[in-house]
Amino acid sequence: MKKLSFVLVFLLSISAMGQDAPAQARVNKTMMVNFLKSLVIPGWGQWSNGHKAKAGVFILAEVATIAGYQSNYTQAEDEARAFKAYANEHWYYGRWIANNGGNVEETACGNLRTHEMRTLLDPHGDPILDENGFAIPLKDHHYFENISKYPEFICGWDDIADYYAEDGKDYTPNKREYIDMRTHSNQLYRNAQLASTLLFANHLVSAIDAAFGTDITSFETTTYSGKLYINPLNALSSIKLEVRF
Repeated sequence: MKKLSFVLVFLLSISAMGQDAPAQARVNKTMMVNFLKSLVIPGWGQWSNGHKAKAGVFILAEVATIAGYQSNYTQAEDEARAFKAYANEHWYYGRWIANNGGNVEETACGNLRTHEMRTLLDPHGDPILDENGFAIPLKDHHYFENISKYPEFICGWDDIADYYAEDGKDYTPNKREYIDMRTHSNQLYRNAQLASTLLFANHLVSAIDAAFGTDITSFETTTYSGKLYINPLNALSSIKLEVRF
């Protein structure tokens, strides 16, 4: 996905080369129509201008970014379900607090609780208990993050007997596997976010390119001034547009 993003941003940059607006440029209805065409469907305005090669570049970028988003987001969702199911199988709240003798300030390992572990409550505000008589944790985003990130939750893993430390961090084999699964899922979500950013960039650059590529030799209705900045090294904050009419 990183290679794809660099290629797409590079193509967008190349397509926009030579399109820096002069201090003042003539604007007419045809320019605005082509701008709106490519804003809706990248390449449409270029096709209307007779620039079919450029239209192909923007259409290709559109297809690639949509495919990249869909592929990464779908995989991220599948892997999120997988790591949550893995956590439900291997991490247990009752194991985490079972040996603390009722002291809610400590975990089964004896270390102090420093992060919140919220549990499900009934309408009266009392904890909902599982079949073993233990509270059921609220399995939200914080829950799935906490059990992978903080050492105080290490005793909840079913292979705590295989505990080991590495680089100053506490692990069990199952915890390490869970961290790897969750990390990969989050990376896929970030890839999908990047693809959506590139999708927006493709629409914007295509629209500006279509407007600037319109033949306006016979028209002069109003004036335009502006600047377009493109930084292909940072796709998430690569595009800045200043426009004045």
